Amino acid sequence: MVTSLFKISDYLSQRHDVCVLADIKNPGVTRFSTTWINMDWAKGDDTEWDFLICNRGVGNGHPEISAKRRILWTHDLPHNGFIPEPKTIKAFAATVFMSQYAERIWRAFYPTIGRSFMIPNGVDKTLFFPRPKLPGFLIFASAPNRGLKKLPLIYEAIKSRVTTPVSMMAFSNLKAQHPNEVRGDDDGFGEDYKSCEEAGITLRDPVPQPELAQYLGGAELMIFPTDYPEICSNIVLQALASGTPVITTGNMGATSEWVKDGKNGLTTRFHPHDYMIYTLEIVRAAVRALEDRSLLKRLSEGAAKTKIYTWEEIGHQWEKMLNRCI
Repeated sequence: MVTSLFKISDYLSQRHDVCVLADIKNPGVTRFSTTWINMDWAKGDDTEWDFLICNRGVGNGHPEISAKRRILWTHDLPHNGFIPEPKTIKAFAATVFMSQYAERIWRAFYPTIGRSFMIPNGVDKTLFFPRPKLPGFLIFASAPNRGLKKLPLIYEAIKSRVTTPVSMMAFSNLKAQHPNEVRGDDDGFGEDYKSCEEAGITLRDPVPQPELAQYLGGAELMIFPTDYPEICSNIVLQALASGTPVITTGNMGATSEWVKDGKNGLTTRFHPHDYMIYTLEIVRAAVRALEDRSLLKRLSEGAAKTKIYTWEEIGHQWEKMLNRCI
């Protein structure tokens, strides 16, 4: 999700002196001249910025950093450990929410939040666009805690219930989330990776976005059995822009604000106390789409027609928002 703010802040830096305060390990300046700082960097910097964008909501607005306006960008949920101090929430000239769900949660935690703007993520539509579909090709692309553990059972059940061959590919690796990034530490999902491979699911390490776009666009369905409250899933937006229907949870987080049951995907209800019922509902939804080709065609066409903003359009929305805060 931080990649989203890289795109946005670099767009804004062409027009304003913008600084991003984030919980990052390596501060610095991007090739588009956007300064990213953490608190260690900030202690020695006396620059006055036009706008200080606080990523997630780290800290308290940090009055020791000089900025004409502060913007709170809430790309996570407050109870995930990125909590501003309530007494300083008013230090922000505006708060940016990425979904209606996110706004409900943040305002429940902080009733004193004032001016706000609804600006979701965008998609690079030069990469993610509808492509010819590969029959029976299923894809999962997200962090392993978004349902990777469920994939082997789901995949085996789908194969046993459809009359045509299916295959599945999964992009899910926390040890190296981006191409050429090597962490080397155990991410705790080793058994899940092994189970997927034993079930015949092809696991791919992170690949460049153009390659991911090829696979995502060629998939007939994206299987996304998450029980995590997404606030604006990049991969869901990319799948829809690619004309790939999404099979996912409809009563969890903000995903249902984009994935509409029967129109551009199929949604099921998450049952926190009955893992098997939830898994079975995901399987039934996928089998229904794969066996009913007319339905699958309608879902694919509906996905391609979903209103997804380009990054340029998102940049315009941020620019409009900043101008209103001056």
